[in-house]
Amino acid sequence: MIEVLTEKYRPRKVDDLVFINDDYERKFRTWVSSKSLDTHVIFYGVPGTGKSSSINVLLNELGIQDFIRMNISDKTSIDDMRKIIDYASVPPMEAEFKLVILEEFERASKQAQCSLKYVMEQFSGWCRFILTTNDISKIDDAIISRCQLYHFNTLKFDEFVTRIVSILTQEQITFDDTDVIVKYVQTYYPDLRACLNAITQHTVENHLIAMNDTNYSNDKFSKVVTSFQTLDIASLKKMITEYISNEEIVLFYQFMYNHLDMITTTQSLWDDILLIIADYLYKHEFVAYTDINLVACLIDIKKKLQVF
Repeated sequence: MIEVLTEKYRPRKVDDLVFINDDYERKFRTWVSSKSLDTHVIFYGVPGTGKSSSINVLLNELGIQDFIRMNISDKTSIDDMRKIIDYASVPPMEAEFKLVILEEFERASKQAQCSLKYVMEQFSGWCRFILTTNDISKIDDAIISRCQLYHFNTLKFDEFVTRIVSILTQEQITFDDTDVIVKYVQTYYPDLRACLNAITQHTVENHLIAMNDTNYSNDKFSKVVTSFQTLDIASLKKMITEYISNEEIVLFYQFMYNHLDMITTTQSLWDDILLIIADYLYKHEFVAYTDINLVACLIDIKKKLQVF
């Protein structure tokens, strides 16, 4: 059984990180060389682009011991926010600063964000904040104004393919041809982590199995795409909840776009279906409940296919 590739190739030092521009690299190296974080920061971008891994690198390279780390997706109570405030309000005993890491911060309520902006300002002399988000538009402007922003962009498609091929070559994992890799990338792009997990799952005796219909049946996105047309609303809601997290909804829209043929083989309907996907993807940025928006999108597609 091969080692989980996402863990083996997770960056551990600053030299392992891939930066989208020189300014980002210089800033990270300045933090590492000075063993200090001089400001609050927000790492933002789609899932699988290295936000959490970059935090791990900073913790390791700066040798930070005094920190608290929470994923806001499951830490949203008043008690959780009070814990953050209590921690931030006490100066560190020995270190120059202490650190609060809040991941998926777009999930924080307006009230929580409002309370946090005052904490960030009041205790900035000894407490730094690193926030991550998949959706910067859902972060309060007052918090954004108190932070430096770092956009974690995905690799270009060709670079993504090259990266996967490089990893497989290092691991001596064989594959029939480059088209096999392209199919995996088309399915999971731009999420490198998800793509490597799928490759790990489908590698047998150091050979990567081509992604065919059988492989798709094991993929949660494809299960939704191939099943939603036959489900009633209650079953559809349940499937979305079980198979697609809020962080993956944008990736699911991208998956549908890349696999219109899985929705229908009638090519004359592809233009209309694409317009529906684009419309709901646009609405995704503004609606309060993105899962409801996705269910509505799939219902509209069903109507277009005259399944109802």
